[in-house]
Amino acid sequence: MSKTKILAILIAISVLVSGANLAAQSVYKIGYLPSTLGQAATKAWGVGIDNALKAAGNIPLQSVDAMMKAETQVSMMDDFINQGFDFIILQPIDAAALTASVKKAESKGIPVITLNTDTLAPHFACVSMDDYGAGYKVGEAMAKQIGGKGNVAIIQSPPGAIAGVDREKGFRAAIAKIPAIKIVGAQNAEWNKDKALALMNAFLQANKQLDGVFAVNDNMAEGAAIAAEAAGRLKDVKIWGFNGQLSTLLQIEQGKVAGTAYTNAYEQGATAARMALDVLRSGTKTFAKTQVITVPPFMATIENVGQIPANIRW
Repeated sequence: MSKTKILAILIAISVLVSGANLAAQSVYKIGYLPSTLGQAATKAWGVGIDNALKAAGNIPLQSVDAMMKAETQVSMMDDFINQGFDFIILQPIDAAALTASVKKAESKGIPVITLNTDTLAPHFACVSMDDYGAGYKVGEAMAKQIGGKGNVAIIQSPPGAIAGVDREKGFRAAIAKIPAIKIVGAQNAEWNKDKALALMNAFLQANKQLDGVFAVNDNMAEGAAIAAEAAGRLKDVKIWGFNGQLSTLLQIEQGKVAGTAYTNAYEQGATAARMALDVLRSGTKTFAKTQVITVPPFMATIENVGQIPANIRW
């Protein structure tokens, strides 16, 4: 074989190896770590993320379930970091508990996007609904529904969940402007439908007059509605949720839930994924300030819930 042919073969092999390396570099390791994979919102975020990654070239997504335990989520963050993931999309169970994990990831050159609940450390971005503003709008809408007077209660999130805390703050700010409305109770049901049902029973027993209940997520609103219906008081209590999952939209149409602050969770997840790909392709690794992308809420009630198309009901 001539030296010319050997050189041509070596060049061809070099090109193939170089191309293979480039292809390998383009397959990013992206992890999705929500509070749990078992809730409608976390599933919808995951679908949105996965769809956006597939559209960008069938980029794989690894999803893990923290089962609503902050210590488990911290351990899973460590696993993603130790495995050298390129990007992490995180929905923190507890903002304070996950702050150190986010700092650790970013210090290793792994950018983090948080979904719906921010952490206390600067990181690449947070994609969230306007929790305070939407909570305020829920307060205004409920006040109108109950005629500007009466007793209301709040079914809270865990105290470390900034999103739930901000929703409650917004609601309280709106109600505080109406002296004839009194907040008669507020307790944590841990985002859980069954715990909200039990808590609603306690509110109903303690208050002969209860005109409104704000549950800071839809699962808890649905639990409250079950309790109110069983007690024969569903028509007397305007129950509001937050997020806009399909089952709650159906309960609004049936007149069981008075309203919810709806967000397109598919698009929220897809936005996070597109931002992740943009930053990976740009090569940026450090961020002095968290970018906050705010998704505007839609106050869904029986009068307008039909405006939400089927393809974005999650």
